[in-house]
Amino acid sequence: MIDENGQHWRKHLTWGIILTGVGVAFLLDRSGALHWGALWRYWPLLMVVAGISNLVPPTNTRLVLDGLSQMFFGAWFYCTFQHLWGLTFGNSWPLLLILWGTTLVLKPVLHNYFATNKEHYDGK
Repeated sequence: MIDENGQHWRKHLTWGIILTGVGVAFLLDRSGALHWGALWRYWPLLMVVAGISNLVPPTNTRLVLDGLSQMFFGAWFYCTFQHLWGLTFGNSWPLLLILWGTTLVLKPVLHNYFATNKEHYDGK
């Protein structure tokens, strides 16, 4: 299993790549070599990428729940900003309750899963 330092390193790498890419894109946009236009509507996908970086590989309960939440919020923001399936902030707020309830259910399940796997790897 990857320890917290391995997870910390991967987060820095992921965000470093994202920030560098966004910086390069801004520079190209300002110089006229790239025109963002409609591309800015995809900014919530950065949250999805951040969530995926927490999930691969899943190392503990907090990171899995944080990753799932980040992915959910990224997808929710994208869907509400683009009005996909008729979703707006006003009519999609119950999805936040569903996320909250799901994380409350998953927390003990994942905690038990990771505790069992830790015992298995420790040879207990």
